[in-house]
Amino acid sequence: DVVGLGKTIIAAMIIKKFIYENGSHTKVLIVCPPAIKSNWQRTANDFMIDNHLRYVTTGSLHKVLDNDFTDLPDADNYDLIIVDESHKFRNDYTEMYLALQEICKTKRARPGEIGDTKKKVILISATPLNNRPDDIENQLYLFQDKRNSTLDTVKNLQEYFKPINEKYKKLSSDAQINIPKLRALFDQLRNDIIEPLVIRRTRKDIEGNEDYLEDLKKQKIEFPKVDDPTPLNYQLDGNKIRLSSLFKMF
Repeated sequence: DVVGLGKTIIAAMIIKKFIYENGSHTKVLIVCPPAIKSNWQRTANDFMIDNHLRYVTTGSLHKVLDNDFTDLPDADNYDLIIVDESHKFRNDYTEMYLALQEICKTKRARPGEIGDTKKKVILISATPLNNRPDDIENQLYLFQDKRNSTLDTVKNLQEYFKPINEKYKKLSSDAQINIPKLRALFDQLRNDIIEPLVIRRTRKDIEGNEDYLEDLKKQKIEFPKVDDPTPLNYQLDGNKIRLSSLFKMF
C-alpha cells in the first residue's frame, strides 16, 4: 500500500484472523525499524493481540538467533513473521538480510492447527521496488524457494530473474536509456511475479471503491492532490548563487 493507507491496521487484522485459525498458542514476530515500534504496540493493543506479539528491530535480528538471549523466543517459536518496511532487506549480502532469511525459513517447533510447520511471512512496504529488479527478487527469497516457488507462473525464480537482471543492467548502463524497453521489462516482472504475490492498494484504488469512498466521506477525509513538479531556474554568478527566482516563490 502507498503511504497513509493503513498498512499496520491491515496487517493487524490479518494477524488476528491468523491467530484464530492457527490456535491460541500462536506467536508472531514483528520486525520493524525502531521509529515505528510504538505505533505497532498501540495498534496491537487496540486489536487485543499484543500478548501474541514479540518485537525486534531491524538491527537486532541476531538476538532471535542467539539461544542465550532470553528476552526473545528462539526462531522456531514463531508461527508468523511480519516484516515492516521490507524494502530495507532488498540487498541479500548484508548480515541483517541473512539473519532475517534464517529466521523466516526456520521451521516452527510446533505445527499449526492444520499441521503446517512452515512459517508464514508477510512483507509490508510502500516502496518494495526502489530501482532494480533484484530489489524484488531478494525480498521474495525471504519466503520463497529460489528453485521451487509456490507460484504457478514461475517455478524457478533464480532462472527467471537471471535474464531480467541482465537486461536491466544493459538498459540502465546505455548512454541513452531506452525508457519504453525498461517499462516493458518491469511490466513483465509485474505480470509474472508481482501480481500473483502482492496485494497492492493505491489512493486511486481506495477512491474507486464505493465502500471505501463512502467511509472517507463520512470521516471527511480527502487525499491531497499533488501537482506536477515545476522547474525552478537559478543562475550561477561566480561562486555565488543568485536566489532572486527562489525568493519570488515566497
